Amino acid sequence: MINKNIFEFPIIYTNAIPKIAFGWGAHETVGDEAKALNIKKALITTTGLKGTGIVDQIKSILNYAGIATEVFDKVTSNVKDYEIMAAYKVFKESGCDGVISVGGGSSHDCGKGVRVLAANEGKEISNFAAFINPPWMEKVKTYKPCTVPHIAVNTTAGTGAEVTSIATVTNTRLRTKEIVIVPNICPTLAIDDPLLIRLMPQKYTAWTGCDALAHGFEAYLTKVQGPYASGMLLKAVQLIAENLREFTYNRMNNVACERMCAAATMGGIAIGFGAGAGIVHGLGHQIGAVTDCHHGFANAIMTIPGERYNQAACPEKFADLARAMGVDTRNMTLPQASDKWFEEVERLLKDLGIRSGHLHEQVGLDKKDIPHIVKVYSNDFPVQGNPREFNYEEVVKLLEDNY
Repeated sequence: MINKNIFEFPIIYTNAIPKIAFGWGAHETVGDEAKALNIKKALITTTGLKGTGIVDQIKSILNYAGIATEVFDKVTSNVKDYEIMAAYKVFKESGCDGVISVGGGSSHDCGKGVRVLAANEGKEISNFAAFINPPWMEKVKTYKPCTVPHIAVNTTAGTGAEVTSIATVTNTRLRTKEIVIVPNICPTLAIDDPLLIRLMPQKYTAWTGCDALAHGFEAYLTKVQGPYASGMLLKAVQLIAENLREFTYNRMNNVACERMCAAATMGGIAIGFGAGAGIVHGLGHQIGAVTDCHHGFANAIMTIPGERYNQAACPEKFADLARAMGVDTRNMTLPQASDKWFEEVERLLKDLGIRSGHLHEQVGLDKKDIPHIVKVYSNDFPVQGNPREFNYEEVVKLLEDNY
């Protein structure tokens, strides 16, 4: 028998991560990599990345390698359930046998969703959402694993979705953001090329960087953490603290660019190595579901309020994070060292032009949606890992205080 009397999570499982091609010019290998996966016709899932020429370049490389392509460029921020269904129909009707996602988290999650539907008779993606209740580990046993090969060509230093075994999808009927878990959903290959990633506009560089930072600190703070993730998460936080400002204001800074690319991917890898999330992601997902604001921006404005709520539950971990951000905590008490992390993050956000809270003003949150957001969060994965126990009234007040 497994003894759960001492440990809340006595067993932590790791997930598969894909082969990763990381480096300047790595996107030029996409044709050879697709041929190696025996892809004959690829569906490219993307937002379009208008003005960058990236999608046309990837398509040209694939075509030159003898691989036919079909482009689905109707993906939007916080990828929607109906977008995945539309992409799947294009995949099926065009006779595609592989997926190439080009973009950030929404493009990659759309590609993952297409593969889920291809393996499971085209059922609506919401059928594969994972919740605490009913237990997702029982439901996932009934799903057929993804078999369609998938190359994720990454263009943001943020989500880490190119290496994770989950997809996050907006259920437009329920106005919720849901985590989809299906066997083998992780991409087959991730391509992280700084040449592409440095084409991000300034505000998206800041926002996606804040998403990467949230992966680093939340996955470190979580109660659901295996022994393989912590060092990588602290390193990711360090790299972001040292390089996000420079990369935001000068994408041509090749050192800052490369280090931000590495940090963002490290966060995704560490999550696969057995780490969870918490209240910032949990509430950030649902704020995005009802307002359609950028996920990284939602995380950024919820970072200080969410983690102040958690601070008393794990001050030693906040002290660790302060040290990772370069603070000399020697001769400080534990509360003092813990406070220093908040000071460093507040300074970083200010330098990026981001204000904490002010949810109505900044993202258009309607006060009447707060109970809905908290109710959804109460049954979502991040609530399990959050260091402070869930209390409905407290979390409602947290959002109301930052409304």
